[in-house]
Amino acid sequence: MLDFLPLLFKNLISILPAFLLALLISAILAETLPEHFFENVLGHKNIIFIFLSSLLGALIPLCTCGMIPLASKLQKKGASWLVVVSFLTAGNASSITALFMTIVLGLKITLFRFLFAVIFGIVVSYIFILFFKSETLVSSDGNNGVATYHGKSLPVKILHEYKELLFCFGPWVLAAIVLGVIISLFVSPGNIVKFAGIKNTMSPLILSLSGFPFYFCAGSDIPISKTLLEKGASLGSVLAFMTASPGVNFISLMIYQKWLGLRNAIIYLTVSVLVSGVMGMVVNIFYM
Repeated sequence: MLDFLPLLFKNLISILPAFLLALLISAILAETLPEHFFENVLGHKNIIFIFLSSLLGALIPLCTCGMIPLASKLQKKGASWLVVVSFLTAGNASSITALFMTIVLGLKITLFRFLFAVIFGIVVSYIFILFFKSETLVSSDGNNGVATYHGKSLPVKILHEYKELLFCFGPWVLAAIVLGVIISLFVSPGNIVKFAGIKNTMSPLILSLSGFPFYFCAGSDIPISKTLLEKGASLGSVLAFMTASPGVNFISLMIYQKWLGLRNAIIYLTVSVLVSGVMGMVVNIFYM
């Protein structure tokens, strides 16, 4: 306990400022982007929009639970499944919130995360569509995850959105910080290196799946990623964890199966794990 509290305080100080700033930027974007922005930009079937959808998905300030209603609406408006899946997948792996928090780990890893998310979205969409059988069960017609407060001034709208994001994501980030401290105190560097180090070829694949029992969103994977890197985990393994864990989890499975059907949901998560794992392996090869 004597070691736990100082380390917890240290991690809170290093991570929370970036988290709070990221939420503010997310709230501003959520309240200033035009309501039909994504429909207008992604409502096309040209192949270039698959790349564009993945690029935008990696930046939009929404978590998995917010991305799915928006992706569903785009699909109902006529966007191709390739565009929808690339947008959704990249959005699961990254967001402007997560990217600002990732700066805690360094600019190089932040850039890697963004590039990973864009490539991840494109590759997963192309592979998933090979096995996909359209059986959409439920579509959401919500407000795309963006809160609206009619009749209020822009600063008031941003404040309301900021509060909602804070109460939505804050508990998960705090829980992840606590979990990261526990890993730091009770898991030896030797075990981390053995499990997630550069010499374990399969470690990116393992870490891609390791977040399944949890729910990481809006950069709440950062505290654990920070601990793993400090303990000796390989870059590819941590990138695979950050890329897959926000979208590959039990809660996401339950949401996906309501939208896509259980078969498609399982295929989608399986493809996501395999692609992020292989991408992590490639990074480890070049960083050995």
